[in-house]
Amino acid sequence: MFLDEPFLQSILDHPDDDAPRLVYADWLEERGETARAELIRLQCAAGDSQREQDLLARHAADWAGPAFRHVFGIAFRRGFVAEVTLEARLFLNIGEQLFASAPVQLLRLIGARNVLCQLVRSPLLGRLRALHLTGCQVGDDGVELLAECDYLKDLRTLRLGVNAVSDRGVESLCSSRYLANLNTLVLRGNLVGDLGARLLASCERLPNLQTLDLSQNLLGDVGAEALARSPFLTRLTRLDLADQIKNRSPILRGVSYSIQPNQQRALIDRFGLKPSDF
Repeated sequence: MFLDEPFLQSILDHPDDDAPRLVYADWLEERGETARAELIRLQCAAGDSQREQDLLARHAADWAGPAFRHVFGIAFRRGFVAEVTLEARLFLNIGEQLFASAPVQLLRLIGARNVLCQLVRSPLLGRLRALHLTGCQVGDDGVELLAECDYLKDLRTLRLGVNAVSDRGVESLCSSRYLANLNTLVLRGNLVGDLGARLLASCERLPNLQTLDLSQNLLGDVGAEALARSPFLTRLTRLDLADQIKNRSPILRGVSYSIQPNQQRALIDRFGLKPSDF
C-alpha cells in the first residue's frame, strides 16, 4: 500500500469536502512535499491563480500520475485532477483507473456516439457532477439513453451542444426521473423548435435548472413566449436564445432569426436577458 492511499481514499469518498484535502496537504508538507501542499491550499482557498499556474506548469504531469498519461486534457481543482477530456472508447477501458486515482467530477468525452450504450451502463458516471458530450452527434436516441441512466442522478451539468437533438430529445430529458439535480443544461446548436421550448417550459422534473442554453436552434416567438410564461422555471437565471435559425421557407432557410420585440420584452422582464441573448 502506498503511504498516501488512506488520504486519497478519504478524498475520493468525500469529493465535496475540503477537510480531507487539507489534512493531506499537512501530511505532504511534513514529508517535504511543499509544492503540492501549497497547490491544494491555494485552490481550496481560491488563492493566487498565477502561483497555481506556475506550480501546475512545473508539476501537473507528475501530480496527475500515470493513469492520466493518455488523456487529451486535465484540469486541477482543489489540488487534484477534477476534469478530464478523453476519447469515449478509451474511457471504457481505463475509467476505473482514472477514478481510482483522483476525484474526477467533470468528464468531457470525444466520439461517444458509437459506445453510448456501454457508457450509460458504467457506474462511474455516478461520481460525476458534469458530463460534456458536445459534438458527439448522439441524436435523440442517445439523449433517450442518457435520460434513462440512473447513474446520472447526481449530475449538475449536462452539455449536449451540436448533437442533432430535436424536440423528441427534449421530451426525453423532460420525462427523465434521474436529471432532477441539473442546474445547467446546454443544447446549443441543435434542432430544438417551439415544441421543445414549450416542453421545457412545462417541465416539472427539472426544478433546479439555473442555466439553459438554447442558442442556435429553431425557436420562434411561440417557444420564447412559453419560456417567458413558464410557471416551473423558477430558478432559471441564465437563458441564451441567441442566433435562432429561420427555416420556415426554402428562401429563408439558414437565415438568423431574432425573437420578436414582444417576446423579447417578456423574457427580459422574467429573466433579465440582454440583447446579446437573442
